[in-house]
Amino acid sequence: MNTLVHRLTRKARPLFLLVIALFVPVAALAQENTSAQAKAVYDQLKPFTLNGGVADVSGLILKRDRLEMTFDGTFYFTGRVQGRITGAVFIGAGKFTAAVPPSEFEKENVRRLLGADLVDSDFKTAVLRFSDDTFDVIGQNRRDGSPSDQAQKLATEAEARMLKQTGANLSARIALSILNDEKPGFFFANFDGGRRDRFTALLDYQSRIPVANFVLNGGEKGLIFTYDSSTNNNEIWMAFYGAEDYRRGVVSYADLNDLIDIAHYDMNLDLREHKKALRLMAHVESQTRFPNLRAVSFVVGESLGEYESQRLKKQMRLKSARVGGAELAFVQEDWEGGFTVFLPAPIAAGQKLDFDLKLEGDFMQDAQSFVDRYYSRYDAPGFVEAFYPSSTTDWYPRHGYLDRATLDLTYRHSKKLKIASVGERLSEESDPEDKEVTVTKYRFRQPVALATFALGPFDRHKQAVRFDKGGSGDPITVEFNSLPGSMLAIKEDFILAELDNSLRYFTLMFGKYPYPVFGAAFHPFFYGQGFPSMLMIPATDRASKFTYSFIAHETAHQWWGNIVAWRSYRDQWLSEGFAEYSGILYTGVRSGNGARDELLGYLRQSLKDPPETKIGHGKGRLVDVGPIILGHRLSTSKTQGAYTTLIYNKGALVLRMLHFLLSDPTTAEDKPFFDMMTNFVNRYRDQYASTDDFRRVANEHFAKSALGRRYQLTNLDWFFKEWVYHSETPSYKMEYQLEQLPDGKVLLKGTVTQENVPADWFMILPVVLSFGKQQAGATVHALGPKAEFQMKLPARPTKVELDPHHWIISAGTSSNQK
Repeated sequence: MNTLVHRLTRKARPLFLLVIALFVPVAALAQENTSAQAKAVYDQLKPFTLNGGVADVSGLILKRDRLEMTFDGTFYFTGRVQGRITGAVFIGAGKFTAAVPPSEFEKENVRRLLGADLVDSDFKTAVLRFSDDTFDVIGQNRRDGSPSDQAQKLATEAEARMLKQTGANLSARIALSILNDEKPGFFFANFDGGRRDRFTALLDYQSRIPVANFVLNGGEKGLIFTYDSSTNNNEIWMAFYGAEDYRRGVVSYADLNDLIDIAHYDMNLDLREHKKALRLMAHVESQTRFPNLRAVSFVVGESLGEYESQRLKKQMRLKSARVGGAELAFVQEDWEGGFTVFLPAPIAAGQKLDFDLKLEGDFMQDAQSFVDRYYSRYDAPGFVEAFYPSSTTDWYPRHGYLDRATLDLTYRHSKKLKIASVGERLSEESDPEDKEVTVTKYRFRQPVALATFALGPFDRHKQAVRFDKGGSGDPITVEFNSLPGSMLAIKEDFILAELDNSLRYFTLMFGKYPYPVFGAAFHPFFYGQGFPSMLMIPATDRASKFTYSFIAHETAHQWWGNIVAWRSYRDQWLSEGFAEYSGILYTGVRSGNGARDELLGYLRQSLKDPPETKIGHGKGRLVDVGPIILGHRLSTSKTQGAYTTLIYNKGALVLRMLHFLLSDPTTAEDKPFFDMMTNFVNRYRDQYASTDDFRRVANEHFAKSALGRRYQLTNLDWFFKEWVYHSETPSYKMEYQLEQLPDGKVLLKGTVTQENVPADWFMILPVVLSFGKQQAGATVHALGPKAEFQMKLPARPTKVELDPHHWIISAGTSSNQK
């Protein structure tokens, strides 16, 4: 959002005074366990029984932030829980209005999806759940009375539907709010019976549901969305910050509200019956971040979808939870994308809190079932006896968004199979109690945000990566976990060579590779993933520019995404766009400039393609959907493919423009660009970085660059405003003339015309001058509709071209001599 600036770092912590007399030490938890009492709050909330009276209203207005609702009809209330009424069902006639926040993307998104300038609708029914003061407004005329069957039916169905469609447990969310004394409280409303059919609005000032169930961790407090049954997806009409955030112009990242900070996982995975179940014992070491903590929520399996009832059938189910020897009560409903544990006593801020969590689920995906379903009989591999988590990142419990932690991983599995995992393999030995079982141990001593593994009859192929002198020290081992040739013929030597080559290249370009090992594991799926120290890739063993770019892209994630993680979903272009451009740079070295330029051409063309909708091609161009700072919110039912095109492709091209701006066009020296990228890595190693963090690093280097000095520019704020926070795409036309000077030199002068952008749009543009077989570089600038330029040349050029190598994103670029 271009009107706000995120300013708080992830590990920023509020200060608390610890009053020991008010809190129970962790060591005493087992003696005074009030966990069941805390869970009783949830048990009272869950039935959503409307036995708390009724209220007839006329013209009643309820305002919650930018949401405004008008009610004419009857409210039916729940009974009190912890002294509060926390729910109601309305039947009658109502109106809903939500003003669009000051964000061009939100305005365009609402227009695109609803054909309106605001979100508004009438409704006949509304289901409300809340822990704030909503009852004080709508319940002033409460009287004794019984609910109608219709009202109770609406109440009963609402939470079950929310669970199935989003994975969010409303009763657990309200229980968490009450027990942890959240202020402001939570608000949820589901409307139906009007011209927009059923839709939902929620205000979650701690951003728990936006983060856990919608992957929105940029500080968004409010959502308005509807469920699309044709795609099994929730369509976000509008997301917004709090009114106070907009007033101040500053918003805090959502993880400032994380209840705990997880530092280490010690996980034992039982895969002995991998076709039936993954059994997990997780010892989770954490520290509390808020006082008087009584309940903590975790996510697990949250990305499993409704399709084929995956989140219901495949979910990891919590079997038991303990803290400090104390058994914990917990809740995890069917379809829920996580669980909530209730602590044995109120815990102070800053205390060490270690959980022992036992989970089990049919969470392993059989590669052969995927092959049978998605491969044609002509290109299918042989029988593939390999197994992977159904969701590669969601198989273990987490709190918050991509929280970094160190790992100890112990796998028990059939001796016929092997484990490929992130981290360093410490041992692989027979279980002394069962010779048919192997115990494999891995460890990751650097804090990482993502972890995964694979189980299969892997053949391990290894070679040493030998870095250049002065590069990164001693060699490390690169390992590819391949399938036996009887299952699938894979050119392991080719893949090892590409892993080796790309790792060495990026070490030279971006700085030292930090992990003790590097490798990859085969999977049959149609995508790759770059986890810390290990890639998950299909059999990409055919020499081509696409293969080189693909493997290099995933290898580059060791730097972009792992060593330096993206701060929020809005910053994910720092991972995917950077990795995409890195892969293309590698391809240029590996396969020549022609291959590099072809790949860049595909990226540029994709920006001009129309978005896809559910019924075919949409209107306009993908590049116009929105700025890259919007991340995955760019993709909707009417703009399918926008995320990949803009975050990967445009993100890569934006980085390429920075490559140009930090280089010297007269000498073609581009070392300053790679110096900047290496500096960025070193500053944020094993941390998170936002777009603003990257902008500050780029600013420092640009101020010292050849173009920065030439144009007397001390920063790139203008560049980030135009290309990251906005979505306009200019067209450029250069008209020039050549004038012979008395001293034998030639004056090149002309104008640069810039179209389809605001009047203050500024850009530095490369010019290539040809003198026979020799070429020289120069630059002109564009500012406003027209900008004049002139430069003296030593001789008359045979050709003058504006950006012939397409460094700058444009809808069209041309050069014409008058």
